[in-house]
Amino acid sequence: MNGSIFLWMIKGIPCSAHSFSRLLYMNGLVRSLEDVGLPPFLQELSSVVIALLDENSNVLAANRGFLRLAPPQEASSGQPWNVRSLFVNPRLEDVQALAPYHGGALLLYRGILNVALEDQPCRSLQGHIYRWQEGRLLVAAEYDVEGLEMLGATVMQLNEELAETQRQLLRASRGLKRNEATIRELMQTDSLTGVGNQQRLDEALTAEVERSQRYHHLLCLLITDIDHFKDVNDHHGHALGDEVLKRFALLLREHCRQSDLAARLGGEKFVILLPDISLENAVACAERIRQQLESQPLVGQIGRVTASFGVAMLDRDEESSDFMRRADQALYRSKKEGRNRVTQSVVAEQNAVPDVGCC
Repeated sequence: MNGSIFLWMIKGIPCSAHSFSRLLYMNGLVRSLEDVGLPPFLQELSSVVIALLDENSNVLAANRGFLRLAPPQEASSGQPWNVRSLFVNPRLEDVQALAPYHGGALLLYRGILNVALEDQPCRSLQGHIYRWQEGRLLVAAEYDVEGLEMLGATVMQLNEELAETQRQLLRASRGLKRNEATIRELMQTDSLTGVGNQQRLDEALTAEVERSQRYHHLLCLLITDIDHFKDVNDHHGHALGDEVLKRFALLLREHCRQSDLAARLGGEKFVILLPDISLENAVACAERIRQQLESQPLVGQIGRVTASFGVAMLDRDEESSDFMRRADQALYRSKKEGRNRVTQSVVAEQNAVPDVGCC
C-alpha cells in the first residue's frame, strides 16, 4: 500500500502515524471504524480492506472492502466472527508473535498478504498489520489487486513456458550431441568395410603413442595386406572383391579386443592398433588371423585367400611415423619372402619372438 491509505486523514486533515497511534490508544472496544477516527469515506470503500481484530482473530470492526473479502458468518447477529483461517501468509498468530505490545500503534508487518476464504482461490493484497492495545490487530490493505494477480499469473505462465523451453533446449542439445557423435563416427569410418579409416587411425595412433610414452605402457601395431588382391578383382570382379574386403575386415574385428582399433589404410591394406600388449602376443594375434584366413575361404566363389603381416612394438621415445614405418617395412619383408607369413620389426633392447621372421 502506498504509504498507508488509512493513516492519513482524520476529518480531512493529514495525520501522522504517531498521532493516529495516540488516537487508537485512547479508544476502547469498538464496533465501527468511526470509533478509531477513520473518515467515513474509507469505511465505504470496497477497494481498501480495513479491519480491527481481537487477540483471537475475531473481527471487531471492518469496512466495506473487508466485508467484501470475508463476509461475516452471522451478519444479522452483530457478533464478531473469526478470520484466523483467512490469512494464509503471513498467519495472524505469527504476526502477533513478532513483537510485544508496548502501547500505541506498532507496525508489525508490511508487504504481501495472501488470503483465501474456504475453498476459494488464494488472493494477494498489499498492506500493513499493526498491533493495537490488548493484543488486537489492525489490518489495512489494498483489495483491488487485479494487476498484481494478473502479473503473478503471467509470471507463473512465463516460468512454465521458460521451463518448457529449457526442456526443449536440453532435448535438442542431447539430440545435437548424438548427431555430432554419429557424424563424427561416420567421418572416421570406412564406408565399405565398417572399420576405422585413415583419420581415425591417425588420431588414435597419436593418442596411444603419447599415452604409452607417458605411462610406460606397451603398444604394438599390426599391418596386413591381402595377397594378390588385384587378381581377385581381375578374375572375379570388383563386387566380389569388395565382399572379400568386408569379410576380411570382419575377421580382423573378431580378433580385436575392445581396446584395439582396426582400420583400413586404403585398398587391401589394414591395420590393428594393439595397446597394452607385448610383441609376442601381437605376433600371436597376427598368426591366428593368418591361419584362420588360410584355412577358411572368405568367399566361397573365390576360394582360399591369404594375407601377409608386419608387426612392430613401440620403442622408447619413438615417433608415431617411425613406428608405422617399421611395421610397414616388416609387412614388405613378409611379401618379399613369399607372402602368407608374419614378420616382426625389432629394435635394440626388444626381444624378438622365436621362429618368426625378423627385420
